[in-house]
Amino acid sequence: MNGSLLSCMREHRHAVLFLLYICVIAALWYLPGVFHPASVEEVRRWVAGFGVWGPAVYVLLYMARPLLLFPSLLLNVAAGILFPPQIGIPCLAAGGLGSAVLLFYMARTGIGTEFLHLHGGRWGNRIHQYLSDGALNFQRMLWLRTVPLFPYDVISLVAGCTRMRFVTFAMTTLLGILPGAIAYNVLGEALGGNSGFMFSAVLLVIAFGIPLAFWYVGGERRHLAGAAIKAFKLNK
Repeated sequence: MNGSLLSCMREHRHAVLFLLYICVIAALWYLPGVFHPASVEEVRRWVAGFGVWGPAVYVLLYMARPLLLFPSLLLNVAAGILFPPQIGIPCLAAGGLGSAVLLFYMARTGIGTEFLHLHGGRWGNRIHQYLSDGALNFQRMLWLRTVPLFPYDVISLVAGCTRMRFVTFAMTTLLGILPGAIAYNVLGEALGGNSGFMFSAVLLVIAFGIPLAFWYVGGERRHLAGAAIKAFKLNK
């Protein structure tokens, strides 16, 4: 009986792990005392309450964010309000990289496969196929990190379902985070009254608008469309 149960669990390991992660996320959502911010001001007050430990707490909160289910935008903007650029930019980059690594390794345990099977659909299969070319996955992952069209957490999960090397994933994620980290930090400073809002708006356009323009004008989107066709043929 026990042997049959263990055999069944091994056979359905990915599904079991997926359900386990869902239970953990549900527990974190419903347990009293777990921080779930609804605004930038809530993040600012909570992190500032830790004093000199604020930067470390901010990074840890950002890393845990995918499990706490609140938008990264709150933390992105809060970094500039809470910290000067020499602290805020590294903290935002470290937290963003940490949350991506968490999802990447969660996907490697099997949750990514279940997620793609249940919710990926054609879009998920297209991204998976697009990233599965080992010779091009560095530049393609960098595209997905810099062009503001693709959901950050989902891309981390899909990347974990491919054979992409961790070093490639980490380097492209960090490089893709930095322009936005700088722009969001300056925006946060502007909202906090410490810098000009127009300058922060220009930086946001540069950080996100230029990659978006190159994505369309440079033709990289055609490679993603080609991956969609290939994924469709493989799934027929």
